[in-house]
Amino acid sequence: MTQHRKWQLISILAYVAFIVLAIVFKFLDPAKIGLSWTIFWVVFGAGIAYYFYFKNVSYQEVIYYARALHLDQAALEALVPDRKKTAEVPNPERPNMFSPLAQVPIGVLNTLTDELAKQAKAAGIAKFD
Repeated sequence: MTQHRKWQLISILAYVAFIVLAIVFKFLDPAKIGLSWTIFWVVFGAGIAYYFYFKNVSYQEVIYYARALHLDQAALEALVPDRKKTAEVPNPERPNMFSPLAQVPIGVLNTLTDELAKQAKAAGIAKFD
């Protein structure tokens, strides 16, 4: 199973669990909160599921390219010098499943993904799948 499929499945299952819980516990019941708020929270849940998928796939892509290029965390930090002090960079030697959610901002991941993809292409490394 590819990383894309794995995170798609996890995101879809999380969204389905959210919807099932909303139906079972009736916390998004239109009679209680109104139809517009019900629609808002259902769409918001879908947006969060997509964001969760996208951020985790981007994180895995950075880890893949960093390992293939034999880069460590210090080398990745050098690629993103203008980040906030609280913004962390992924550690290819010790990837963490929960790190992309809280510690690594999407802007850092986007910058690293773009730069590492260019370097990997120049080095002849297979594209991330």
